[in-house]
Amino acid sequence: MNIYIFGNGNISFTDFKKHYESVINKYIDDKNVNFLLCDFRGVDVLAMEVLKCNAANVSVYHIGENPRYIADKFRTKVSSWKVIGGFENDEQRDSEVVKNCTHFIAIDFNSDSNRKSGTQKNIELCEKLGKIRLTEE
Repeated sequence: MNIYIFGNGNISFTDFKKHYESVINKYIDDKNVNFLLCDFRGVDVLAMEVLKCNAANVSVYHIGENPRYIADKFRTKVSSWKVIGGFENDEQRDSEVVKNCTHFIAIDFNSDSNRKSGTQKNIELCEKLGKIRLTEE
């Protein structure tokens, strides 16, 4: 199972705990689960912090040569994480992560009738490709 965790950069800590952490914790000890993340602020960074001491099977996808953020390696499992870079833009990177996932955890707080967020676009792509959404229920 490859779980892509993604979402808005401006998520509140309360919303992250409610909509993400509770779901992540259901799978965090399963050695057959791989977590797929990007390196943006908000959901990506908070998910890394939740996973760093408990999950060795994590892949972090990023644009360019170096990630914008990576969790601390000291006394954590981050040294085992795969860091996958070289993507030229968000769309290229996100397409690769969506291709590689089987499941996803995501919620969009930012889209409205005037603007569709990148998070919402990725949710729609995951659903179109038959990826399974994991929720707190």
